[in-house]
Amino acid sequence: MRIHRSAAATGLVLCLISPATLAQDDAMKGAPAGEAMQAMPAPAKVESPSMGWTDAEKAAEQVAKGKAALEACQKAYQSAPGLTDKAKITVQMPDGMQTDTMEMSFGSGTDMRLTMGSLQVVSSGDTVYFVPDQPADKYIARKIEGNVNSTLAQMLPGFAVPAPGFTLRQPIAGRPVTDAFAMGAPAAIEVKGFRERDGAQEVLLAGQGAEGLVRLDPKTSFVTMYRMVITPEGLPEEIKIGFNVALEPKAGALEKPITFDGGKRTAVKGVEELFDAGDMGEPEEPEAKVKVGDMAPLAELVTLDGKKVDLASYKGKVVVIDFWATWCGPCRKGLPGLQKFADEMKGNDKVVVHPVNVWERTKGDDLVKAVGDFWTKQGFTMQVLLDTEAKFIGQYGFQGIPACIVIGPDGKLVSTHIGYDPKMGDTLKAEVMKALGAGK
Repeated sequence: MRIHRSAAATGLVLCLISPATLAQDDAMKGAPAGEAMQAMPAPAKVESPSMGWTDAEKAAEQVAKGKAALEACQKAYQSAPGLTDKAKITVQMPDGMQTDTMEMSFGSGTDMRLTMGSLQVVSSGDTVYFVPDQPADKYIARKIEGNVNSTLAQMLPGFAVPAPGFTLRQPIAGRPVTDAFAMGAPAAIEVKGFRERDGAQEVLLAGQGAEGLVRLDPKTSFVTMYRMVITPEGLPEEIKIGFNVALEPKAGALEKPITFDGGKRTAVKGVEELFDAGDMGEPEEPEAKVKVGDMAPLAELVTLDGKKVDLASYKGKVVVIDFWATWCGPCRKGLPGLQKFADEMKGNDKVVVHPVNVWERTKGDDLVKAVGDFWTKQGFTMQVLLDTEAKFIGQYGFQGIPACIVIGPDGKLVSTHIGYDPKMGDTLKAEVMKALGAGK
């Protein structure tokens, strides 16, 4: 699947999908899941939670203390007769930051309420209710099996809450206490260190593709802050998602019991009934700026050695443009196929193939070096062009890369392709031959 920037950010903050979802989103458009990436600037640097930890703080005896501290933490959340908590959640993604807030109330037994904006999860008596932002006329109601957390996991596969109090108070049987801090990490996380610092206890967590830090109040054993940095599966190592959660837990009986009133909404049993068929697809694409048959926007771009290439000079030829970035895994996976296609077209002076680099973090000489080193290492011979300000790709309005276009000899757009396709070379060859008249 392709990830839409707003949908991905909202989904992550609401924790209805895990960060691994960032590695997916083109299955609905015919490409294998996990093979296309969101159109976004180059990845921003996310500081590692393990930075500054000493070997002594990560020694075996400290790890044991860290495990004991988390066990005490879970007991504190489960033994409190009532509990309220507020969370300020900041998600640092490659295309920027997003901050949201969440409020939680825990009563006796399984009674609880979680609110983020207009989204609510309420458990009262023997039933849990999931009340989404949209659609505004329905909610899911399900009898509790086990506890609220395990029931929600069945209702909403991949469900997780970015505030650990929920999972600490409602753990799923058989799961470790570190599960409360996993945030959809690719694999299980474990305690890797412990220290006391600035009047707080700090526990270091780590696992494949994830690192985290939990800060505990030594008097209450409640969590006051935690950070988790994750490299989603299927993405380059430099792409990291950072979660920073500040918390305000307070123990005490609730002033009012937790109840639920669905109002004018209709109760349904599951996600399938919650959404109409049309709502189950990906978010609506913005209307394409350039459609097949329109005159294709052109530009003057530069090569790695600083020479200018005016795409308008190729009138009368078929031009294949492939937008890519060094940090984009699906782009890197598709470039060898593009090179093979370009090699097949070498004998045809009516066909031009240009990979166009976009959305890199570096600029100027650093950009030229980064792209040049990558190009040389891969052994590509295609002439790569630089769209340093992303003005050229912006004329097409693409929301994802890789993005490939074919421009006919008359300057009109022949086709557009978004995402990785292992058969792209064959597709391009057929489209190019048809555009040149060979297919008639």
